[in-house]
Amino acid sequence: MITLKPPAIMLPAPNPHWALLDLQAAGKALDVFTPLPCPARPTPNSLSRWIDISSTRLTFLLTSHAPSKHPCPHWKPWWSPRLSSLSREYHKFARISRLNSSPVNWSNVKSSRITYFTAIASAKKTHWSDILSSATPHSLRTAQRVPFGRPPQRSPDLPGTSDPAEVAETLLHHFFPPKPPPLPLLRLRGHKD
Repeated sequence: MITLKPPAIMLPAPNPHWALLDLQAAGKALDVFTPLPCPARPTPNSLSRWIDISSTRLTFLLTSHAPSKHPCPHWKPWWSPRLSSLSREYHKFARISRLNSSPVNWSNVKSSRITYFTAIASAKKTHWSDILSSATPHSLRTAQRVPFGRPPQRSPDLPGTSDPAEVAETLLHHFFPPKPPPLPLLRLRGHKD
């Protein structure tokens, strides 16, 4: 009997947003915080272990009161550690199949690709459902229009225009007015050509 263990999920280290630290709650927690007593006869190893444990406890106390920063500017709110592990698995199989294009490798790529993209679609759908369940007409007007069959407005609303062609014509005449008629050429007397 063969048992397969799922790939270990490696989470990135938390990156706290120190500017948004909840100072009142952290201050109360620091008042209650008591460091471990220093060893009676410290040796270099015991002193190092004591410092490590104390600093870890203190760091955990502070990071638990600070929200995490987003990992990067391209961070997606629906992304999860499971999707990261599925992505690693899919790309690993894709690299292997490019090196050795056997039918077994291609079937692994196909199955992992289907699993990965199905999980992405499911995560997006769940996230969108959560957004719509908490949306109010005042907070997310555009999000409210989509489920009720009214697409969001894609052209600007200008007074005196009713369709996008009129809007385009109005904007064209506003930003690129027609050239004025040329001035008549005046001939001066006494000037010879």
